[in-house]
Amino acid sequence: MSIINVDVDKCVGCNACVRACPVGDANVARMDENGKLKITIDDEKCIKCGACIRACSHGARSYVDDTMRFLEDLKKGQEIALIAAPSIKIAFDGSWRHALQWLQDHGAKKVYDVSFGADICTWAHLRYLEKNPGKKLISQPCAAVVNYVQRHKPELFSNLSPVHSPMLCLAVYMKKVLGYKGKIAAISPCIAKIEEFRETGLVDYNVTMEHLRCYFEENGVKLPEVKVFSEFEFDGRQGLEGAIYPKPGGLMVNMLTHAPNLNIITSEGTESLYHDMETYSTLQESEKPDLFDVLNCGDGCNGGPATGVHYQRFAMNNIMHSVEQHARKVRKTKNKKKGVDQQFAEFDKILNLNDYIRTYKQYDINKSGVSEREIENAFVQMGKHTDAEKQFDCHSCGYRSCRDMAIAVARGLNTPENCHEFMMKSIQEERHRVNQVNEKVLAMNDELMRVFKELYENIEVVKEEAAQIQEESSKSSQEMSGVSKRIEDLNQMNRNITQAMEEINQSIAKYNEMTQNVEKIAGKINLLSLNAAIEAARAGEAGRGFAVVASNIRELSDNSKSSVGNAKESDEEIKNAIENVNQVILNFDDTVKKLIPVTNGAIEGVQTTSSNSQRIRKSMEDLEQLAKNVEDMIIETNKILQVE
Repeated sequence: MSIINVDVDKCVGCNACVRACPVGDANVARMDENGKLKITIDDEKCIKCGACIRACSHGARSYVDDTMRFLEDLKKGQEIALIAAPSIKIAFDGSWRHALQWLQDHGAKKVYDVSFGADICTWAHLRYLEKNPGKKLISQPCAAVVNYVQRHKPELFSNLSPVHSPMLCLAVYMKKVLGYKGKIAAISPCIAKIEEFRETGLVDYNVTMEHLRCYFEENGVKLPEVKVFSEFEFDGRQGLEGAIYPKPGGLMVNMLTHAPNLNIITSEGTESLYHDMETYSTLQESEKPDLFDVLNCGDGCNGGPATGVHYQRFAMNNIMHSVEQHARKVRKTKNKKKGVDQQFAEFDKILNLNDYIRTYKQYDINKSGVSEREIENAFVQMGKHTDAEKQFDCHSCGYRSCRDMAIAVARGLNTPENCHEFMMKSIQEERHRVNQVNEKVLAMNDELMRVFKELYENIEVVKEEAAQIQEESSKSSQEMSGVSKRIEDLNQMNRNITQAMEEINQSIAKYNEMTQNVEKIAGKINLLSLNAAIEAARAGEAGRGFAVVASNIRELSDNSKSSVGNAKESDEEIKNAIENVNQVILNFDDTVKKLIPVTNGAIEGVQTTSSNSQRIRKSMEDLEQLAKNVEDMIIETNKILQVE
């Protein structure tokens, strides 16, 4: 499980964490899918010093500890004893007793002072150096320093003090001397302590002062004011000089108090400590001090990343000075033999040095080196070719030098886009490309303007032609309507003529019937005149007059036949003529019938053409407006490009 975590949504890629981190390998910079720089943590290489958390002003980094698990187990009634680091007097200035009293009231079985463990730590260092004369040690109360050596400086293992930290010394004392069997929770100012506890198994909970303070605030636990007296006292023995361990050089002061001839040097703070550690690793053993007293935090454990407070160092020094003065006064009263430290004499009797010696775990961190060629390739990726460019060293990337950045790029820990100079060059090149594109766009805009000008002209022509089409279509429509009216009149006349011809045909039919009747009558008259002539001949002289009458009747009959014959011939001619007229009328009627739908279709076509011409005109007007809008946009773009 990761100890320090990153909220990538809050990370802005400002490189403050990279700049603050004493080991650049722990941070990995990548561009996300949106082209934004995000910096994550390689937990295996992170030393949990907490410098990045303080450096991040965006709240993107946080850490985990055992505070909530501890409080939950406390509620369940588990047997848990507390050990409180001396820096609690800084973190809960004036109310630290009340905070410990609250924890005791809520189930903590015992509360011990880690200052006493610091006294044991000093004793163990002195006895170890006595047994190993000439040994050069790096102090290890700081868990972040231990993490650094374990992960990044295995060559310093031989120098790393094997003596447990004050917290672990106290835990061993509780188990070995006091016989305590329950769990132990450490009230700690340090994030890295959680790994120390997990690795050794001597302490069960890392309860950071910051998270404990947050719990109090979130759950309405209001500690009494400073002026309110607290009856709280630590269980067991309290520390003496060990109370000043949290301040810079605290271990050195304790050691020199008992062994003033020791050669001791201190280094604190990520800005200088790890550079000094690097230098230390290059020294010959004879060049190294007897004890290199180191603390990751510039203000020592009092300024630990998990204290939750940020006092200025003068205030912290005043608090610790009071603690130191009190410790010295107590020490003087407890020394009964001049020149002999009564406390350490007691330790010699009851403590076994081997119980306070630690075996360190060495982490197999894959830290592949890079060749000069790979570094040069990284410089090329970053756009750095000259010595001046390679030594630009603006530190924007978070590294001490451009070379360090190139090494990180070569190792895949960073990206060229995180180089300020690379980005500036990229921006300049991009601006140059943009200017070139702008010029092309301007040229294209000019060409578009020309095309739109021609388009305007063509649109106007089309609009005029559409108007003419509409006008002509309107006239044609009117004319075709007149033609249709005339044809309809002809059709009506045709129907009238057809009706009249039908009446004539009926009259001729009656006339034919009458002619046939006359012909029949003429035949009968002729027969009658013949009979009369015969009778007149028989009558002789007496029938002469009758014979004349019969002759006249025969003549009338003959004339009737002749007239009927002529009438038949005329009737045949009339019939043929009328049939011809009827056929013409039929043809005329058929033509008119065919002409009417054609005419109606023509009228509809003209109307459709007129409607289409109206739509064409409307479309041309819309297109003209669209072209005008595009032209306005192009003009506005040109203005912007000219400003750019």
